[in-house]
Amino acid sequence: MNKNLKAELPEKFARNALGLCGAAGERWLNDLPHIIEEISENWQIEAAKPFANLSYNFVVPCVCSNGGKAVLKIALPLNNPEIFNEAKLLQTADGNGAVKLLKFDESRRAILLERLTPGANLKENFRGDESKAVEAAIKVLHGLPKNPPQHLEFRRLEEWFDNFFVKANGTKFPCEFQNKAHGYYEELSSATNQKILLHGDLHHENILLATREEFLALDPKGIIGEIGYEIAVFLNNHLWWLASELNLQKKSDDAVRQFSEAFAVEPPDLNKWAFAQMVLSAWWTFEENGENWQTDLALATIWEANAD
Repeated sequence: MNKNLKAELPEKFARNALGLCGAAGERWLNDLPHIIEEISENWQIEAAKPFANLSYNFVVPCVCSNGGKAVLKIALPLNNPEIFNEAKLLQTADGNGAVKLLKFDESRRAILLERLTPGANLKENFRGDESKAVEAAIKVLHGLPKNPPQHLEFRRLEEWFDNFFVKANGTKFPCEFQNKAHGYYEELSSATNQKILLHGDLHHENILLATREEFLALDPKGIIGEIGYEIAVFLNNHLWWLASELNLQKKSDDAVRQFSEAFAVEPPDLNKWAFAQMVLSAWWTFEENGENWQTDLALATIWEANAD
């Protein structure tokens, strides 16, 4: 591995490491070549050049000793990184609907994954035929595990929403959107006792064209919650994807109908889930001083119009 790796890492990735982890992030960036060497020796892999779009994880393609292709993913030195839940969900899935987990090193916050080929995501594969992207997502969602094993603990969706509802109070985040999202979430979550294991971030770029199954998911968050939230993540990314199209309302309605028929969730409820999830996403962006949170809120009103 290149000893000058730190200087070649994307600026955004290095900035995230330092911003989230401080001095620990600086040490980790300096130690990263050594960490990769140790993992490569232990797992008998040869790492190549890392992917260019790194953000919160170091991800690099590699070749195993048997000639198989894989992907090495190493998380930032956080106390409880998301990669732990990712590993648990992939362990539970065991290749069903999702990429296979090949190795997991908790102490180094590292996982080894099968490399999906040809690897095109749904946006790349279905531009101009967006309903096919919805069909692919439904197929993947049906294949993912729903029952969390009793010996593994996962985060819960209510933690995400409760944290939002508490922390947003007193900020400049628009209270009318917070209140509406709160009301929808309370209504939807209390209407069912069916809590399942969710991917948590199932959108177009996290579903890739594969070989052992037609499409497979990657980068799961691993949380316990309602199926409506899982669908809402995809619906909102679908909305963003199609936002510039003149027939946006019809295409978003068509996507809701497809998911409603596939999972027996009423369209008004899916619209409420999509509104609440979009507002939650806007809050996360607002909290990180990011851009586009106001656009998120503007798009959320499309779902609100069909929520009753």
